[in-house]
Amino acid sequence: MDTVETAALTIPEALSQATALHDAGKYAEAEVILAAAIAHHGHHGDLLNARGVMFAQMGRNLDALWCYRDALAANPRGSGIWTNLGNALTKLKYLKSAVDAHRRAIELAPNDVLLHHNLGTSLAEAGDHGAAVLAFSRALELNPNFHKARWDRGRSYLYFGNYRPAWADYEVRLISGQVPIRENLKSIKWDGSPYGGKRLVLLAEQGFGDTLWVARYLSRVKALGGELIVECQKEIIPLLAELGVADQLVPWGAPLPDADYHAHLCSLPGLFTPDFASIPTQPYLKAPADRIAKFASIFGPPDGRLRVGIVWSGSTTFKRNEERARPLLGFFQAFAQPGVQLYSLQKGPPEKSLHDLPRGGPIIDLAPHLGDFADTAAAIHHLDLVIMTDSSVAHLTGAMGKEVWVLLGHVAHWLWLLDRTDCPWYPSMRLFRPRAEGDWDHVFDAASAQLMLRTGITRF
Repeated sequence: MDTVETAALTIPEALSQATALHDAGKYAEAEVILAAAIAHHGHHGDLLNARGVMFAQMGRNLDALWCYRDALAANPRGSGIWTNLGNALTKLKYLKSAVDAHRRAIELAPNDVLLHHNLGTSLAEAGDHGAAVLAFSRALELNPNFHKARWDRGRSYLYFGNYRPAWADYEVRLISGQVPIRENLKSIKWDGSPYGGKRLVLLAEQGFGDTLWVARYLSRVKALGGELIVECQKEIIPLLAELGVADQLVPWGAPLPDADYHAHLCSLPGLFTPDFASIPTQPYLKAPADRIAKFASIFGPPDGRLRVGIVWSGSTTFKRNEERARPLLGFFQAFAQPGVQLYSLQKGPPEKSLHDLPRGGPIIDLAPHLGDFADTAAAIHHLDLVIMTDSSVAHLTGAMGKEVWVLLGHVAHWLWLLDRTDCPWYPSMRLFRPRAEGDWDHVFDAASAQLMLRTGITRF
């Protein structure tokens, strides 16, 4: 559609065409239509609001912000505009302003379920999980089938370690589409009861870290019954094979055998861990002996220095990885200390940062030797300490009972709870937290000082 034709659209026509393009994922094309309509019809609240939605979908949150503010100038009583403004402010980390915007939206439309959910999302992002639970609960009172609100309420409960209600909400992922539905399952969903003489298949879901986290339950599951089939990522199979628990390990995506019962891996905590006291905390993963021997030759004999592994990024495909990953230079500045030899356990695109360090970078790159998680576990076996940002290697190190320091951003994963420096799930773990949003210098400084104490460099 050329510019003349676009400008000639009525407001309803422009909104209708933009909505169709939005639903087709063509946000840039929709924004062009809306921009032309605004130029032709003037500052109309609905057009400006819709244009803001397109910018938000394209990740252009500042442009969305201006559109929503202009829309409110045209229509200050538009509840949808106020909540969209709140969403944009949340993305830009203006969290107090975001909460105020959502509360204003609710004043205008108190029974709109989406507004209460959006308020809860901003409150959770601000770390106010108590108020977030109330907002999500109100959304569920208005619509008990609003699965996203139940999922988000469950996560807020998890931040408090309030596990009984949390796990109940957490199961909604199996019907909400967040976990792919297994269409051909003929088995019964397992409820944690003994299954002697029967076959149970555990289904993979989510990421590497989730699989490593719940592997602590596999021995207990096996003890309750007959044949145990475990589906997991192929990179983890050699490590889980070392447990000697599963009768069969199936790579995720390969055909599964018929079974009497099934359960998703991340449902296991809900079956066995209603509170902190019931968390299995003993180390439960170890590297295969042949892998340990392989890395013994790579590391060589001890030379008196502290062997410290580092990881500065999780998976780059994780949509919020930029909030938890840190530049390698921060690790270099903080931890390349006398009496310390650094080893990189980093895999993937962030590895290239090793070539950009000053002085060539006194870090030994182990990535060429790391083919799977069994290799990584063998490398960790030879290390004294791992210092890292949040990723799957933190779960692996903690599961091995090895000392691990995790550097966290302001909004951390729920598994690390709130304000704690320890982790009930991994007794060998220490958490370093910021004082406020973006306060990474404090996190690295605190860990750097602790490493100086750990090596004894501050003692004369």
